Amino acid sequence: MTIFALSSGPGTSGIAVIRISGPDTKEVIKKITNSALPKPKMATIKKFIKINTDDLIDEGILLWFPGPQSYTGEDMAELHVHGSRAVVEAMHASISKIDNCRMAEPGEFTKIALQNGKIDLLKAESISDLIFSETEMQRHQAIKIMSGRTSKKFNELREKLLKILSNVEAKIDFPEENLPDSILKNIKNSSKKIKEQIQKLLNDQKVGERIREGFKIAIVGPTNAGKSSLLNYLSKRDVAIVSEIAGTTRDVIETHLNIDGLPVIISDTAGIRESEDEI
Repeated sequence: MTIFALSSGPGTSGIAVIRISGPDTKEVIKKITNSALPKPKMATIKKFIKINTDDLIDEGILLWFPGPQSYTGEDMAELHVHGSRAVVEAMHASISKIDNCRMAEPGEFTKIALQNGKIDLLKAESISDLIFSETEMQRHQAIKIMSGRTSKKFNELREKLLKILSNVEAKIDFPEENLPDSILKNIKNSSKKIKEQIQKLLNDQKVGERIREGFKIAIVGPTNAGKSSLLNYLSKRDVAIVSEIAGTTRDVIETHLNIDGLPVIISDTAGIRESEDEI
């Protein structure tokens, strides 16, 4: 099955990128351009037409990536058109008329890339983190993982564990051989060091998770203590209603802030008090 979807952000924009991936990508290109395949990995200006008609949808740029030298590992193409809703919907409607073509599910291009061994699971997750990053710290963390520095660390630990395993198996399989007595000692020492490294990675106070999800801070206190005013001051806008009437804030009000590159979610809460008001 060949899949397609809008890969750039939704909404009106100067350019929209529609990605196509699968065995029938060549057929889609030929039918939607009514011309032969362009040169691989070379931007080519093309007219995009409605399937089986001469009705012009738009004129834009076509990029053709033969598999396996593509992001997904399959035949893939990107159609760069003007980013109006009408153009994008017309392109989708036209492509969907071609046999064995359907709309991609969210994240399906990356899923196929993972299944085809083009990326590993860590990189797949880092791509998602990079797309949804809102602060410099989140972007930096996603790039660090995507560049392979984190995977390299884990792969080094894996190689060390495989080496230990091979030594253990050699000691078990060849007990009568004159294997060096230092092997067992080396196994214990190496295992201890690896265990300490893994423990250190696990005991990072969930820094990576905090950077990804954001630091959650609640403003708590008695009525009319200035909680909502503090929230508005930090947000630099009127997020919460402020008045002299006790109990103005009833529901929790949240605002997302970027403080020195760190994502922070601040919650304004109702004042702590005794009240006969049921609400």
